[in-house]
Amino acid sequence: MHSVGGFSGGAAQARGRRAGESKVDKAYSALKRAIVSGALAPDTPIDKNEWCATFDVSRLSITTAINRLAFEGLVVVEPQRGSYVARIHLEDVRQWMLMRRALEIEVVGVCATSMPENAIAALGQNIAYQEAAIASGDLEGFHELDTRFHRQMTESLGLARVGEILDPIRTHLERVRRTLLPEPGRPEGTFREHEAIFRAIAAHQADQAKNEMADHLDRVARELQSFAAKHPGFFEA
Repeated sequence: MHSVGGFSGGAAQARGRRAGESKVDKAYSALKRAIVSGALAPDTPIDKNEWCATFDVSRLSITTAINRLAFEGLVVVEPQRGSYVARIHLEDVRQWMLMRRALEIEVVGVCATSMPENAIAALGQNIAYQEAAIASGDLEGFHELDTRFHRQMTESLGLARVGEILDPIRTHLERVRRTLLPEPGRPEGTFREHEAIFRAIAAHQADQAKNEMADHLDRVARELQSFAAKHPGFFEA
């Protein structure tokens, strides 16, 4: 049996935070977080009885949650074998990275010319927090700050429609980023890249900011290819 233990505490917190959610929604959200965070690795069977006990819901409710995740490509449901966590599809990742690269390079260029000073200061504060998270070994905190760093750019410019496109892309890429981040030297490398992006924005150097963002995202793509070659069990071609 695959423990959801390290996850049951998070599930309890989710119950408190999302009192208005149905039991199906809560189970769906918790399962999705477990998959995206890597707590449930690719090919891990999903024990319906265990999750039923965790959320005090019927098998039908868990089945409904699993079917939603299957529709999103996070879970595979097979007759006889049951349900298990889907592998990451490399071709999907390449396309998501392509879309993200195109959008974020343009966004950072606009940031360098139009981001309000108070938003630049907030971005700088995020950078300081990232450095502190690395120094204290808080990988989870660093990951959250990393995600927030990129989101702050679109939000500070009021680019709601761009954010609506980027947010689902980032969600799909979350599993990949979580997989890569523990690699030796990756958090420090990510921080240095973020710092270079921030400095270019603060100096109002649009071309430099775009180049730094391109380098940042291209490095992620290269490291993904390297990781996929070393750990083929995580991915589907």
